[in-house]
Amino acid sequence: MDWDLCKTFVAVAETRSFAGAARRLRSSHPTVGRSIAMLENQLGTRLFARSNEGLSLTAQGRKFREHVEAMSAAALRAEAAVSAGGAQARGVVKLSIGATLAAHWLMPRMGAFLREHGHLQLEIITHPFPASVRRREADVVLRPVDAGEENLVGRKIGRLGTGFYASRDYAARKKLPERRDEWKDHSIIGFADRESNAHLARWSDFITRQGNVVMRCSSQGDMLAATRAGLGISALSCFVAAAYPDLIRVAPQKLVSVADLWLLAHPDLVELPAVRAVISFVTASAREDRVKLRG
Repeated sequence: MDWDLCKTFVAVAETRSFAGAARRLRSSHPTVGRSIAMLENQLGTRLFARSNEGLSLTAQGRKFREHVEAMSAAALRAEAAVSAGGAQARGVVKLSIGATLAAHWLMPRMGAFLREHGHLQLEIITHPFPASVRRREADVVLRPVDAGEENLVGRKIGRLGTGFYASRDYAARKKLPERRDEWKDHSIIGFADRESNAHLARWSDFITRQGNVVMRCSSQGDMLAATRAGLGISALSCFVAAAYPDLIRVAPQKLVSVADLWLLAHPDLVELPAVRAVISFVTASAREDRVKLRG
C-alpha cells in the first residue's frame, strides 16, 4: 500500500475536507480527491461520508485510521531502532519554530552547528506553527506550551519576554507612559492575528486600553517595522527590539509578559542521533541566551 495515500487519508480525517487536507499537504483539491478514491478502491470500502459538518469517517474509516496510526508509530520505532546505534548525526531533521525566533535568534547561531554536522540537513518549519509531530510535519517543536495532546517528551528550556517599545523619534514627540493610566492619546500598534497570539493580544489590549489603536499587524516583522517608523507603541519580543538602538523600552521595569519555551519531540525519535544533535544545539543556545530571551 502506498504510504502517501495513508498520509492523505489522515489529513482528510483531521481537517474533514479535501480542501483542508490539500492546504496542509501543499497539494490540490483534485489530487486529494483522487488519492482518497484510489485508497477506497484498493480497500474496497468507503472511508468517508459527507455530513453538514464536512467529511466524517465511516465505521470502516475509523478502523482503518487506528491501523494507520499504529503503522506510523511502528515506522518511527523502526527508524529509531536502526539509527540509534549510529554515532554520526545524519539525515533530515524538521524543526518547527516561530518565525521571529527562527529569523532573529536561531539563524545567527546556525553556521557553527551546520559546520559541525556536515551530514545533517535541517528543515526550519515556521508555517504552519506549531507543526504536528504526530503527523510527521516536524520532528522537533519549539513552542510556548508543553506536550499537550500529542504526548511528546521534552522540557522547558527558557522563557521569552515581551515588552512595549517605541521609536526614539516617537518618544521625542510624546512623553512615554510610565503607568497604565498614562496611555491616553498614545498611538498603539496591536495584534491582528488574535488566535495565534491570544495571550499576548489580550495582555496588549488590556495594558493599552486607554490608547488609540491606529494599526493591527499579523506578523512581528510588520509590528517591528511600524514601531521603527514611529507610527506608535507596540508589544515586541525583547530580544528582537533590543537589537535596534533606535527603539526604546516603555516602562521597562513594569510592562512585560513572559512565556515559557518548551522543546519537544516524539518519544520514538529522541534517540536518533540527528534529532539528539538538534535538541542539544537548541537547548544549549537557549541556555547561553537565557537573559537575552527573557528580556
